[in-house]
Amino acid sequence: MKQVIDGYEITTASTEAAEQTKRGIESFIEWRMDPFDWLDRALETDPDCVFASLVKGLLLVTARSKNFAPIISECIEHGESREQELGMQETLYFKALKAMSGFKVLEALEAYEALLRIHPRDLMATRMLQAELFWMGESRWMQRAMKNLEQAWKPEMPGSSYFYGDYAFAHEEAGFHETAERFGKMAVELDPSNVWAAHAVAHVLEMQNRADEGVDWLSGLSGGWDEKNQIVHHAWWHRCLFHLERGESDEVFELFSQEVRNPESPRVKQAPEAYVDVQNTASLLMRMELAGFEVGERWSGLVPLAESRLEDHTSPFTSIHALIILAKSGMLEKARTMIGNMLTFTDLDQGPIGNTYRQVVVPAAEAVLAFVEDQPKQVLERLMPIRFLLYRMGGSHAQRDLFWQMMTRTALQLEDRTLLGQLHSEIRDFGFSMMEHRRAYAGVF
Repeated sequence: MKQVIDGYEITTASTEAAEQTKRGIESFIEWRMDPFDWLDRALETDPDCVFASLVKGLLLVTARSKNFAPIISECIEHGESREQELGMQETLYFKALKAMSGFKVLEALEAYEALLRIHPRDLMATRMLQAELFWMGESRWMQRAMKNLEQAWKPEMPGSSYFYGDYAFAHEEAGFHETAERFGKMAVELDPSNVWAAHAVAHVLEMQNRADEGVDWLSGLSGGWDEKNQIVHHAWWHRCLFHLERGESDEVFELFSQEVRNPESPRVKQAPEAYVDVQNTASLLMRMELAGFEVGERWSGLVPLAESRLEDHTSPFTSIHALIILAKSGMLEKARTMIGNMLTFTDLDQGPIGNTYRQVVVPAAEAVLAFVEDQPKQVLERLMPIRFLLYRMGGSHAQRDLFWQMMTRTALQLEDRTLLGQLHSEIRDFGFSMMEHRRAYAGVF
């Protein structure tokens, strides 16, 4: 028997289980902390509600941690046990889950796009599609995908704030900053708690070096984020970048310990090894050092986060940030062990993720070690050939700018003015404006 709720066809005899599944999906879409609570309730209400298992498995995939592999396998087994009963929508979600569990990202993308051709207002498929394209660095594809869905949405429709937030972020990453800011602000007007939309606008302000506006924008909205998940840490990371741009190091360090990585916060307690925290913390401390500020013993406090990623290859962008933590903490041998583990993984995975580690992450990791060990020629030897491939690690232009900062500081150290001029032009082409006025490049250009 199928229950149809808000466009989701859920195979279950229990209306309550279907409703609980839908509540879990809504929680995910709205970046809240409780999606698994609702999905587990659905499975308690009806253990045969396979869609609840499929959604749970997919949400665990997006958490980018090998620790969840056993639960993901259980979700797949549940799907296989009742596969003949699944409807078309559930079948496509099941295809995506099986593909992602085996690092077959392109097969998952095919499933999500098929879902959205049938159900263009399926916000879960929209979010999943955007997430996988983002972590592949496919910004143009991401923007095109959101553009294809635009005609299915109107502002007065339920959930439209979350579509427009996704739409804004996709356009920002593709370089359409005016469109991104307009739709991001509209999404926030529709739902002021939409942290992802607020974050999309913050990206525009970062690219355009509008630090004062960035501080005001995020500080004015942060009061509505109490029930949101770890994406809030990343929104605070953005606010730290604005304060760093203004030279307010005390404010950055205060926000770092209270909002970006506070072990006592409910978000950290819920997910102590969240991938976004690895990225935020490593990137922020590295940027602070590059800007000339002392970070003290803060690196050492992040070592457990990094060590959790030694043999975890679910997220290339997280791996490189974990390696930064190890290298900056003086754990160079462990960092080299991590590189060896990456190479072992590339022998096992011949798909897009394995290729990204082989062709991009390993050279970038070797460049980080060279940077920490003050070997400037080796930094450029490893980073320059892959600088236009860095997008394949995933992450945003704003996040990947860290590696361009490393290249420019190294070229400056070698007094290579010709290379500095070239890098200046290339960074501008990514959409960064006012380069000469940015603290990250002060004294470089």
